[in-house]
Amino acid sequence: MNLNVIYKDRSILIVEKPAGIPAQADKTGDRDIQSEILEKFGYAGLVHRLDRPVGGLMIFALNKKAESFLSKEIAGNGFCKVYYAVCCGVPERPEGSLRDWLVKKQRQNISIVSSRTDKNAKEAVLDYKTIKVIEDKEFDYLSLLEVRLHTGRHHQIRVQTANAGIPLWGDIKYNKFFKNIRNVSPALYSAKLEFIHPDTKKRVAFEKKPDFEPFTMFI
Repeated sequence: MNLNVIYKDRSILIVEKPAGIPAQADKTGDRDIQSEILEKFGYAGLVHRLDRPVGGLMIFALNKKAESFLSKEIAGNGFCKVYYAVCCGVPERPEGSLRDWLVKKQRQNISIVSSRTDKNAKEAVLDYKTIKVIEDKEFDYLSLLEVRLHTGRHHQIRVQTANAGIPLWGDIKYNKFFKNIRNVSPALYSAKLEFIHPDTKKRVAFEKKPDFEPFTMFI
């Protein structure tokens, strides 16, 4: 596997994870990003995750001290993650927030929207901003959104956009149009990471825009 390294120093590594590649070892036994980094650099602290079908920027810690620091950053909401998402349809408002209560169904590997009174539900919050809307023959309209996560729930963006009536393009789990289509991934990309660097204690940001379809349809 060829790692696309965006940035590296003695404590952190920023890589672009391809869609379809696991972030860490799973039951499939397929080659994963974390194992590759461990072999090349000797340490690979996983401080956040991306679903296997989702591509984009990830940060790995290259030592225990950095891993501990970054893990606390994420737990304390000091870690900012911004995604690009292509949705089928147009949001009710050009920008806003989505707030839901989600329950993870372990056996089916899905999450569903529930209510605040459900003891198994966890709050999910995100902000979105519409970047561009284009007309499409199959879906009438497609929207490119910038999404900023405030919580990190299982399949959060995929579930919340679907519940809002604008499911992700290519999402075989939450967009009924794609349920029987193979070799397609949800149009979701981790485009920006912003956090306090574990060594310098200064805020740093790394950004990369997706350069493949369907994102390129909006250029």
